[in-house]
Amino acid sequence: MWIDKHLSPLLLFLALFALVTLVVPVQAVLIVEDVLVNDSSIYLLTGNTWHFYQGYNLSIKGVNQEADSVWFELSLGDKILKSQILDEGDSFTYQKNNRTIFNITINTIYAGDGEELVAFAPVFQYMDGDLPAPIIRDDEIDEEQNSSLVDNVSIGTNWIEGFTLVTALPVSIIAAALISMLGKKGN
Repeated sequence: MWIDKHLSPLLLFLALFALVTLVVPVQAVLIVEDVLVNDSSIYLLTGNTWHFYQGYNLSIKGVNQEADSVWFELSLGDKILKSQILDEGDSFTYQKNNRTIFNITINTIYAGDGEELVAFAPVFQYMDGDLPAPIIRDDEIDEEQNSSLVDNVSIGTNWIEGFTLVTALPVSIIAAALISMLGKKGN
């Protein structure tokens, strides 16, 4: 008697909820606010430039092999924003309006036959609110960035078609409530 009374509205609710989740596709995405480059590595030869989002550029001007130091410049377009000499292991931070835009660590300086290579890791770039937001194509995001920005469910791997967090959570709660109520009635 109790089951007939409460199960019908519950089944109706589940059927309506299932229809809504099929009609309205919802994707649970972890959004990392204003992070453009997240814990990446970059490698530059002396004289080369790395082009970041929003028009920022990082150029290697020179390497002092004896001191394991590197001279580099950060620019926005043609305007030099900061020029600095740092040692291996040092971090470089660029702030604008009390907000960090870049946080870069000089990981390793390699020197060889007339060429020097500088490895920067980790590298972080944050959104500059004074500049237009960049358009980031899907193919620009590598696997490392995918795993750090978005969980596997939201990028479409290792999941059951049509079974999302929006569906799983209410179904699990309702099933647990039913089991609990049926268990109490059986005693």
